[in-house]
Amino acid sequence: MFQMNFIVEVTDSKGNYVPSPLITDIVIEKSIKNLSDKASLRCAIFNLNKHILFLENFDDEGNPENKIYKLYQRGQKIKIHLGYNDDLKLEFVGYIKEVKTDEEGMILECEDELFQFRKKVKNKSFSATSVKEILNYVVNAINPKIKIICDYDMAYEKFTVFKADAIDVLQQLQQDTGADVYFKSYDSSNLGKSTDFTTLYNGSLMDTIIGVNGIPSLYTDLYKKSTDKMVTELHFKMPYIEKKNIDSNCDYSMQHNIESSNLAYINTTDRKVKVKIVTTSKNGTTNEVEYGNTGGEEFEFKVNRISNAEMKKRAKLEFDRKMAPGYEGSFTAWLIPYVEPNYSIGIYDEDFPEKDGIYNVESVTTNFNENGGVRTITPGIKLSANK
Repeated sequence: MFQMNFIVEVTDSKGNYVPSPLITDIVIEKSIKNLSDKASLRCAIFNLNKHILFLENFDDEGNPENKIYKLYQRGQKIKIHLGYNDDLKLEFVGYIKEVKTDEEGMILECEDELFQFRKKVKNKSFSATSVKEILNYVVNAINPKIKIICDYDMAYEKFTVFKADAIDVLQQLQQDTGADVYFKSYDSSNLGKSTDFTTLYNGSLMDTIIGVNGIPSLYTDLYKKSTDKMVTELHFKMPYIEKKNIDSNCDYSMQHNIESSNLAYINTTDRKVKVKIVTTSKNGTTNEVEYGNTGGEEFEFKVNRISNAEMKKRAKLEFDRKMAPGYEGSFTAWLIPYVEPNYSIGIYDEDFPEKDGIYNVESVTTNFNENGGVRTITPGIKLSANK
């Protein structure tokens, strides 16, 4: 018997735990194309048409004076664990970006580690530099503890940081390189594996409302028993198009564990594509490099000052990406198996075996509420045929 469970940790700027919001719906959006992952939590703040009160602070007459929605503020750290029974998976790590309230309740809009990169970095002019050097400069300015995972060796003739937020620099690097850029966080604590915890708090909204005045001490005592060993990585990766004959992280079948699908298979055998890379040289002249076929679709990318050799690499990369066969669209499956962007997944169809193969995952949207947990998965290019 599977029972849906979730645990949401919220901590303030000093690392103190804030009671979990009274959650009715969770949506988590992850992608290797959007720089940041996002989460949206819909929460109850009314019970029987009255504000739910946080029974911690009292006025002079002994009445609780804190409305529960006031506990949550921009910048608070948040972690979301989802799963069944006492086997929970850390699904999201980030920060509350915005708190929205109306007559229907509260929505917490959250963003991953990119939230911290919305800060200014000092002006700096690089000459004869590399992607890795620029990444190191930006990350060290924001959080030196973040580990950089970068397999790009693109060289710049010149790169200037001027009156820019760190996020602006990351966006420029992604635009220039065509890289997949995303954050990943790992937590080796025991949270989510405690039978005692999930017995006391199983994600039931009404149980939580009834026991709201007991939440602070419950959370404080239990969380102190877990050791937070969070590791955050910034991945700056070549598009996943060159690995062949690889193993899948998990498999999906149209006939067995795919609930619904709007996938369309794209065979690129007869496709014609031309890619143009445009940059401005040191003396102000415009340089262009083209790669591909004439008479077909044309794609243009504008980049910073890089050499002709680097421009040719970028043009070929984009051409290979456009010419790779794969699926357009998405499909919906259950919470299990676990999958995230950049996974390799097997997709199989007994009716159309020629489409069988291993595909790269571009994005995953996870919905979790009282009706169950589902994932909407967008596969990308085909990495290998069915073995």
